[in-house]
Parts: sequence; structure tokens; C-alpha cells
Amino acid sequence: MNSKNLVVILSVAWALGGCASTPLPVLPPPAFVWQDAAFNYDRSLVTETRDALFALDPEVVQNLRMDDGSIRSAERRLNKLLARLYGPNGIQLSYATGHTTGASDTWHNKRGDCLSLTILAYASARFLGIDARMQEVQVPVAVDRRDGVEFISGHVNVLVRNESEVFLNGQVFGVGSFVIDFEPQVGSRRTGQWLSEAEILARFYNNRGTEYLVQKDDARAYAYYRAAIEAAPGFAPASANLAQLYVRRGLLPGAEQLLRHAIALGGPSYLPMRNLHQLLLAQGRTTEAQHYAQMLEKRQDEDPYYWLSKGIVALRDGRLRAAVSALERAESLTSGFEEIHYHLALAYARNGQREAAKKQLVVLTAIDSKDPGVALLSRKFSALALPTAMP
Repeated sequence: MNSKNLVVILSVAWALGGCASTPLPVLPPPAFVWQDAAFNYDRSLVTETRDALFALDPEVVQNLRMDDGSIRSAERRLNKLLARLYGPNGIQLSYATGHTTGASDTWHNKRGDCLSLTILAYASARFLGIDARMQEVQVPVAVDRRDGVEFISGHVNVLVRNESEVFLNGQVFGVGSFVIDFEPQVGSRRTGQWLSEAEILARFYNNRGTEYLVQKDDARAYAYYRAAIEAAPGFAPASANLAQLYVRRGLLPGAEQLLRHAIALGGPSYLPMRNLHQLLLAQGRTTEAQHYAQMLEKRQDEDPYYWLSKGIVALRDGRLRAAVSALERAESLTSGFEEIHYHLALAYARNGQREAAKKQLVVLTAIDSKDPGVALLSRKFSALALPTAMP
């Protein structure tokens, strides 16, 4: 999320996807960046602990227990989990943005954002002894503007290892792994960056800090952002978001240090880089700002998610040539990315490029022949009277 003029604030945890790996040690921002006196820092303003965040309500525990209290097979336990999260007509919990909650509150509310629902699903799986991991997946940027503030959302979900086929809402998931996702979107099915409980806690604190930032409760926003950085020093968005709070108070040197630190951490550096560029421009430091402008242009041109997002929007608006161009650029930057091939196939088909559409369908089938979306797309192509492409 960002203010009308400057720095991006992430309403939901944000990070670029990647293979699971052992993270390198990450140092927190320099101690002089902290501005405790300016915000009357009070650690007790952060009321949630990690244990409380993942604690299950007694009602959930009772619902998850096996009927006879015995330990069943992994398949039975997995079916038990899915039966509590999904009903015959789909998900029993609703997706709602704007407020992140722990597992217990999410169950009581029967709704939550993707982080809230992920916490509940993971805690439930952990209770049942299911091999599940929370992960952050890279998705196209989604912007929701409310009350003059832009919420830029990332996406998290739960990856479950399964030793047998799982049937869910008419779909078969083969042996290996599948994703529990309460708001599926482009890219969310891909393997992402595995997250520890501490890293999820940091994202929870970051979201809470953002809520207080919008409410102009600067003391609590500062306390939560500080807690987020302490919980997971490598989580760059918390540093970038704290910089927004510093800008509000006119603490520009500290804001700049935080943005540079967020960029140095890597990951989703595009957004803090853009905000540092704007901060430098606001101070008349045009030569330095130009350096970051050039870096931003290069980063954007090489980002497949940027081009995928542009292609989807163009496809939705009926700008077929623009959609094909953007999606072809996305395809050239990746390999094996189902959603890119899927949307490119649609763009080709609607633009009258029959053979090109068929080739994309072949690629999709090779990637995942059991994906029901591939079969659906094939049926659509068969029923579609494809026009001739315009010269």
C-alpha cells in the first residue's frame, strides 16, 4: 500500500517466489535507524505472540479430532483437514481483505485475508501431523485503492505433501503435493518461498502495522513494524513500510536508510527502489534519482510477472494484439509457467492465430496433462470458430 505521493506499503506479505532453500544470515537495519523517542516506543503495544497466532480454538480442535480418538493414516488425516476447510459447495471460509487475524479469530470470523486463512490451515494441518509448509508465491501485482491509499498485495498459501491421490471438489491431486489456497490466482499454484513461523509472524506484524498506519496511529504502527523486523530481519517490506512512517514524520534520512536496506536485502526490491527514486526526486537529487530510474526500467522489462499482468489486462479489455505482445514477452522470460501459456493460448485463439494457439495447448499438456483447466481450454478451442488473423 502506498501514500498518494511516496512509499509502497504492503497490505499482505510480499516476496518474489523461489525454490525453498536455507536463507543466508541477514542483519537488521543499523541501530541508528530506530526512532524510538520520536514515536514514544512501547513494546507492549504489540499484543500478539507467535504461540497465540497459531493457537487453535477449542472448537477447531474438537472438529479436527478423529471420531474414535485414534491416529489414522496420513490420507485419513488429510481428508479430515479438507473436510473442515471445504464443504461440498466449496470453501467454508470466505476471503476478506483489510484485517489480518490469528488462527482462532479467523475460525470464529469464518473469513480472513490470505495470510489469516493460511495461518489457520497450517495450524490445523500441524495439529493433525500433516506435512505442510507455508509458502509465499509470486503473483502479478494487484492494486486496490481505498481512502487514498493503495494496497499492493502479495500472496501466501499452504503446500501439503500427500502420499496418495486426493479428491477435492471433483478435482484429482496426484501423489506428491498440492496447494491449499483460499483465493487462487495466476501463479499461486507454483512452488514458492517456504516460510517459517517467525517469517509468517513478521508478515502478520507488518500487516498490523499497515492497518495502524492507515488509521494514523503512528505509535502502534511503529511498534508493529519494529516487531516485524525483529521477528524476521530479512523481510524487506517491513523496512520499506517503516520508511513510509518516517516520511510522514519528516524523518527523511532514516527513511532513505530503510529503503536502501530493503533494496540491499534483495527479493521484491522493485517497490522500495521506486520509492527511493521518488524520495530522491522530492529532495532535488536528480542525478541519483536518474540512476534508480534506469534500474527500474531494466527491472521492469525483465520481470515476467509485469508482462503477464499487462497481457491479462489487455486480454480482458479486448486489446488482442497488445495482449499477444505482452504475453509473448512473458513467455520469453520463463519456462514451464502454466498461466503464461494458458493466457497466451487464449490471446492467440481470440486473435485468430489458430496454429499458435494449438502449440500453446501442446505445451500446457506437456506441463500438466491432468490439469482440468487444460481440458477445458481444449474444449473451448474445439468449439470456437477462430477468425482469421488481421494482417
